Amino acid sequence: MNFGNLALKNLWRRPVRTGLTVLGVALAVAVAVSLGGFNLGYKRAISNSIERLGFQVMIMAKGCPYEAATMMLKGGTGLLYLPEDTKAKIETDASVSSITPIFVGVAEKEASSIRDDAAKSFAIVNGIERESFVTMKPWVRFQGGAGYDGGRWFSDTAETEIVLGFEVAEYEQRKVGDDFYMTVTPNGAVAPVQHKFKVVGVLERTGSQDDGGVFVPLKTAQKLFGRANELTIVGVKLKEFSGVKLREFEGRWLKLPEVQVVSLEQVKGTLVSLVGTAQAMIAAVALIAVVVAAIGVMNSIVMSVYERTGEIGVMKAVGASRADIFRLVWLETLLLCVVAGAAGCLLAVVGSGAVEGVIRRLIDLGVSDSLVLITPALLGAAMLGAVVLGLVTGIWPAWRAASLHPVEAIREGE
Repeated sequence: MNFGNLALKNLWRRPVRTGLTVLGVALAVAVAVSLGGFNLGYKRAISNSIERLGFQVMIMAKGCPYEAATMMLKGGTGLLYLPEDTKAKIETDASVSSITPIFVGVAEKEASSIRDDAAKSFAIVNGIERESFVTMKPWVRFQGGAGYDGGRWFSDTAETEIVLGFEVAEYEQRKVGDDFYMTVTPNGAVAPVQHKFKVVGVLERTGSQDDGGVFVPLKTAQKLFGRANELTIVGVKLKEFSGVKLREFEGRWLKLPEVQVVSLEQVKGTLVSLVGTAQAMIAAVALIAVVVAAIGVMNSIVMSVYERTGEIGVMKAVGASRADIFRLVWLETLLLCVVAGAAGCLLAVVGSGAVEGVIRRLIDLGVSDSLVLITPALLGAAMLGAVVLGLVTGIWPAWRAASLHPVEAIREGE
């Protein structure tokens, strides 16, 4: 007896019911895969965003380190500042491989003559030391291509030159050689002051917070905001990064009363743990979807067995064993779930972009990388789950069919 062909024919005899059952299971699998993909993608996006900061350790003024780190990842600004000589002190540490000072501030941009919706928008101003910044982030490049000049970095003494991140240049429709206006209210001042800059460079997309920022020399930024000799962050990369080396580094520099030392590995762990509640909700939603799908499969197969009671009785009367009937019904359930699982995986892959778009509209998670990561391992786990679902949900209908007495089944089916 060819159980595979017979199982397929039995499923195809009720195409509408089979199709609806497959759709229900496919949707459950797609939901589970999409939610699992979001979990993986968000962790990867956080990790990538932190790695693209370039440094492993942040030195900042005492306060909430995780709030400051989140602001840095999102291109924001903290409210506390370090004395600039902190950088020179830390630079003497033998364990430091490279170090870069950063001043972050927020300025109001001029309303664009190109975009009607650009009024009262803001620019994240990053004051940097060019040489140390480029050393810390060697992957940063200027835009290039046929007929396009991506420009250059400013000199550290320039006061009117500015480099734009990719997203700022795209949004404001600015290129090398254009003017760029920003309005800043310096520390202690009442009236805002407008400043005119010349765009000398436009960066390639990095997928990090740098895309949404503008860059000026460190001294220029300090002057703009009226905070001479102050910094927001000192980024440090250690020659050897490990838990032991980090604790030794912290122990040496926490003695400075004005600073705290924050490892970006700690920040990453904290940010991921903040979505722990969301992950529990994700697991609950996926579990509910699977349970509903299991009930649908079991109901479909039970109805199929009930409708074929007489047929099953005839099969047993002509020699089919209990094991044969059990195997046939069990195989039908398994085939149903495998097909539905494959369809659900395909639906999740095709619809991952739409899922990400919905998540970004609902929640600002502060990362620019893709939020949904569907891996072969995740798809394999989903297919394995579909197989297990078929095996488990098919046990009771198959046992019920195998337990029918031939004569009673034939009479009941008449």
